[in-house]
Amino acid sequence: MARDKNNSRNRDILQNRNIPQKKDIPQKKGIPQKDILEKILLAYGDVFADCQNALAYEGQQRLRAEDLIPAPTESFYPGKEGLRSQFSDVSSYLMNEGKIKIQYLIGNETGLEGRQVLRKASYQGGAYRTQLDSGKPVYPIIGMVIDWTHKGSRIPLSLHELLRRDGVPQEDLDRVDDVRLEVYHMHSLPPEVRRRFTSDLGFVVDFLNEGSFENRREQPIIHAEALCEMMAALTGDTRFTDQMAELLKKQRERKEIIMCEYIDMLEARGEERGIKIGEEQGAVKGENRLARLIQLLMSEKKYKDVEAVSSSREKRHEFYRKYGI
Repeated sequence: MARDKNNSRNRDILQNRNIPQKKDIPQKKGIPQKDILEKILLAYGDVFADCQNALAYEGQQRLRAEDLIPAPTESFYPGKEGLRSQFSDVSSYLMNEGKIKIQYLIGNETGLEGRQVLRKASYQGGAYRTQLDSGKPVYPIIGMVIDWTHKGSRIPLSLHELLRRDGVPQEDLDRVDDVRLEVYHMHSLPPEVRRRFTSDLGFVVDFLNEGSFENRREQPIIHAEALCEMMAALTGDTRFTDQMAELLKKQRERKEIIMCEYIDMLEARGEERGIKIGEEQGAVKGENRLARLIQLLMSEKKYKDVEAVSSSREKRHEFYRKYGI
């Protein structure tokens, strides 16, 4: 009964959860578009919980969307011109019986910096500072960093490591409280880690690491717009957003969208582009199956087959199988 009461209280709070939209987020100078779109997807409670469960908790289902509410991402620090503000990317409170149990911070990075650990210390320090005069029990602040770049990183993963690199002797380090940096590189997650994801974020990590959604063909898409925008930003492929209007129409009609439908839509869009490439340029390198097929056929001077595959989907798939495309 107590658990039901707790869930009811948290659901009442969650009804007022405001998910940021791209148009509502200020376009601040120096903030990459990718950072903005990653923030939107992770702002959904189910995605935020899934990210923490899959990465920080190694697949244990420790967090549930209904137990999370948005937390402030802004904190303040003294600067040369007075008090200045700083923003972490996404933050949520874990609630228990109407009280804050833990605050989670997620930083999205498209370029890790050598002093990244200081950024974490600053964000978490600001979150602890807000509790100084609250008169309420102190709750912990837990942070992680998600790296969306293609490159690995050799940045210092602790404050001690950074200070040691900059020449601080061990005898002094022994008196310095350490801060550890938890970084997850989304382009190099092993299969056993990717399988832990159950939300729309699973589509993203699979595509970044495998180049396809095949392993999630039967999984429903929950946040279609945020997913499409994020995939387009991360890959530079506008096919992902080309199909967005149709997906949103289905969602408005309360129809479930399964990933296999989206894959078919993407493939069809790719084939349309392939036909155009084949007609205009002949044998050129394309990013989709049809452009590759036309290139092979024209190199073998099979012009009638080029005409056939350009007008018949059935014929195209016959030749895909024949050429192993």
